[in-house]
Amino acid sequence: MAVFEFRGLVVATGKAVSGVRDADNAKALRAQLKREGVLLTEAEEATRARTTAKGRLDLKDFFERVTTADVAMMTRQLATLVAAGIPLVDSVTALQEQVDKGGLRRVLSMVRDRLNEGTSLAKALEAHPKIFPPLYVNMIAAGEASGTLEQVLDRLSEFMESQARLQGKVFAALAYPALMLAMGTLLMTLMMVVVVPKVTGIFASLDRALPWYTALLIFVSEALASNQMLGFCLTFLTLVFTRLALAEGRAVEKGTNGASTRPANETGSKKILWTVCAIVAANTVLTCLFLVESKLGYGVGVVAGVVGGLVTARFMAFLATEPGKLWKDARMLRVPLFGSIFRMLAVTRFSRTLATLLRAGVPLLKAMDITRHVMDNARLSKVVEEATGAIREGESIAGPLKRSGEFPPIVTHMIAVGEKSGQLEGMLENVAKAYDAQIETRVQAMTSLLEPLVIVVMGGGVAFIAFSILMPLIQMNDFVQ
Repeated sequence: MAVFEFRGLVVATGKAVSGVRDADNAKALRAQLKREGVLLTEAEEATRARTTAKGRLDLKDFFERVTTADVAMMTRQLATLVAAGIPLVDSVTALQEQVDKGGLRRVLSMVRDRLNEGTSLAKALEAHPKIFPPLYVNMIAAGEASGTLEQVLDRLSEFMESQARLQGKVFAALAYPALMLAMGTLLMTLMMVVVVPKVTGIFASLDRALPWYTALLIFVSEALASNQMLGFCLTFLTLVFTRLALAEGRAVEKGTNGASTRPANETGSKKILWTVCAIVAANTVLTCLFLVESKLGYGVGVVAGVVGGLVTARFMAFLATEPGKLWKDARMLRVPLFGSIFRMLAVTRFSRTLATLLRAGVPLLKAMDITRHVMDNARLSKVVEEATGAIREGESIAGPLKRSGEFPPIVTHMIAVGEKSGQLEGMLENVAKAYDAQIETRVQAMTSLLEPLVIVVMGGGVAFIAFSILMPLIQMNDFVQ
């Protein structure tokens, strides 16, 4: 199905209209608009990834991502409109005109078109899994089936707002230390490559042994500025980014139902790959012609970069498979300091998602299956999948979770109490609230330690460089006197 930019006239009033529609071809588009009382005057096929709902190509869409906070705000507004008695199609139309991000506006335009064709809201949203995950779609379906769409939208907005707040707290707490570490590493590298060689050049004329720390500084500086390192870094990064570009291209070419959409998106993925190749070729030529002093040293670095890049690319490919995700996520849960936070984040998402789905009337087995897909940890998702099988055979929820050893005892205990008392949803929400508070406390404690630690490490690096340069100069001055 292609995407068309169109212009037309409303038959009843003669008003000019324009927009974006999905259709198999221009003839189908004309018939679709005719049913809505619009006479098509102009239609042009456009690239889906670059077309906004207003019918204009917008490069900004390449850099805008629809976040959880955006969907939460949209859901809250939709709940308000539905509660006011506004028809669903009109509510979605109002939202389309309200949102700022072109990607979300375009999706809402497609959802509105599906609603006009008689499709349910859940089915219309299901076609856009990157923006509306299975949790969202299934809750909407349950609300439509039970006639409680307004209440479900309220619960969804609360759920997504809480998720957005939690993500925001973690990001805000870790952003400053991460930025300091990145800037410190960049500055230290520049000093070692640009500044240190000029200062330490005077030591070459000294006919005396240098202290071990100065010799170490000179060795590291020469290694970072060498032709071997240049060839290694250029080749290594090229292979790694090529691997990422190929993976992104395959993801783009895969349809929402697993069907290939290669004819529509092949150009975009090829552009990514050819852009990477062009950058590599240009950098290699420029480097060989102007920057490389030792062709042999550069060649050695290129060979090492090829080996390292291929190994890294292969490892990244392994991590993208199911066994690789299980291996990685199982070890992430056991990383000192951070592992407990990763576990609490996953448990919070499990508890709040399951409670939200059960309150919306989704059956337990289906709710468990949806929940395991939103935990962002393959190891814990596998545990929930195994627990779902055990529940299907008649076991309780708490039993298989406790046997896995991956869920904290307090969580399984509260789930067991909730099952026995008939208040499972309330217990799950209590677990989520308790772990939200623990996560915030842990993150604040870690960031309060990380900030001075990063400062100490950066200061120690600068002090080492200054000490390694100044001490030989001081000793040389004493020797001269």
